[in-house]
Amino acid sequence: MNTHLVPDWLRGLLIRSVAHRYYSLVVAVIAFVTTITFSFPFVAVLIPAVLLSPRRWRSLGLLSGVASGCGAAALVEIFQFLGGELVLARYPELQTMEGWQLASEWLQRWGLLAILIIAGSPMPQTPALLFCALANVSSLGILVAVAVGKTAKYLFMGWATARFPARFVGYN
Repeated sequence: MNTHLVPDWLRGLLIRSVAHRYYSLVVAVIAFVTTITFSFPFVAVLIPAVLLSPRRWRSLGLLSGVASGCGAAALVEIFQFLGGELVLARYPELQTMEGWQLASEWLQRWGLLAILIIAGSPMPQTPALLFCALANVSSLGILVAVAVGKTAKYLFMGWATARFPARFVGYN
């Protein structure tokens, strides 16, 4: 099993906030930030967050999915503001990524349904979001598609982590 180490400062934040009633909101803000910055996979935070508070797996999954949808919509707006040429000049490797090719093919064929599927899968969603920004896809549509896909994914991961914690202790 691949393990994803959470940075020490983030682990400390989770541990300090777990006793508070706003814990699920703290985790949701982390989901928003990791989505908008595409810094690391949010599941690496979700699993330890659920392990710290297994009874909150529903609220953690739901709020994190919605926050990821908001982050994805904001990221598309940023990509559209910067312009596709600037983003592609800064990150030329995006066009050659296998994820880019697959995402663009799926988006042309299925539209927002492809974003929903990509968001709910382990595939990287950033190339798909950049493609959506270049194609001027509705940010509201992106918000809904990513929120639904990520919420389903995070609810499943939260349930599995809460139900079978021994399988996920390596993530902590």
